[in-house]
Amino acid sequence: MTTIGRRRFGGLAMAGGAAALFAPLVARHALGDVPVHHLKLTMADVSTHPIYGMLNDFAADVKKRTSGAVDIKVYGAGQLGSQGNALTAMQTGTIDLVCHTTGFIETIYPTVAVLDLPYLFKTSQDAEKVLDGPVGQQLFDLFPAKGIYGLCWGHWGWRPVTHATKAVPTPKDIAGSKVRIQPGAIYAATYKTLDAAPTVIDVSEIYLALSQHAVDAVEVPLISLVASKFYEVAKHITLTNFAYNPGAIMASKRTMDKLEPANQKAIRDAALAVTGPWRTMMAQKTVEATDFLKTQGCTVAEPDKAAYIAALKPVYDQFRPIVGADLVDSIMKQTGSA
Repeated sequence: MTTIGRRRFGGLAMAGGAAALFAPLVARHALGDVPVHHLKLTMADVSTHPIYGMLNDFAADVKKRTSGAVDIKVYGAGQLGSQGNALTAMQTGTIDLVCHTTGFIETIYPTVAVLDLPYLFKTSQDAEKVLDGPVGQQLFDLFPAKGIYGLCWGHWGWRPVTHATKAVPTPKDIAGSKVRIQPGAIYAATYKTLDAAPTVIDVSEIYLALSQHAVDAVEVPLISLVASKFYEVAKHITLTNFAYNPGAIMASKRTMDKLEPANQKAIRDAALAVTGPWRTMMAQKTVEATDFLKTQGCTVAEPDKAAYIAALKPVYDQFRPIVGADLVDSIMKQTGSA
């Protein structure tokens, strides 16, 4: 964060014993005497992804709510470093805000992995009910202890498997495949349980990994297939959709705590205001992405979900003690999955 107006030059001794002179360096808003805070926000996907535009709308809303006092610049994945480093940079205040998926968030907050248990959510409505209720707040309450504030929960799109050579409608079809996953122990456990080989690769390196056969398949939302053009090197989509794939807009605690209370509130209010449009946009863009991918020669197959659900039950047994059995049971009761 750059907070112009908080840096002060030390007193300069004046000839003849004059008093020290303090000169504040302040950037003033064109329409008033308001310090400008220049903040950096990075996201988990490339700048061609629809979420990039949504985050620019969020930034514009913050600027409006603060009468220009808070100016947020949005960066796509890789522009401020790797996806994995974004969260640690936010903890130190090097990056002020991050919009990221739970697969990355759970590397710092393991309890968040509960949201990525395979087939925990049957519908987007089920997921939203949980995220907007006590569970979503309970998870956000964990964040400040490690230097982060959770501002709102959003959606990155359900995560199908897109394979370079075949569809994977049953668990036996995916066995042996090298699958690119995002970080997070629960993602790795899901594919290991299916006898596949999960491989963590930064989003900026996926295209090359697929084209060079370093991996056989990728698990990313359909919108990401389009935004990053992965469909050019992998065309067999199976709508496994193990995870609803929540995401969150988060803020550095160091950054937020230095801002004026009114500006902190403006950022929080703008984040909450964007939640509904964010989810609606992802639903619409997923339909558009599906239609587009079919025009590009991609096949879209439905999986045997009953077979996958049965095969992935061991993941629940593995993670209950990690995320908390009571939390798992609470969510399953809310969604009717119990």
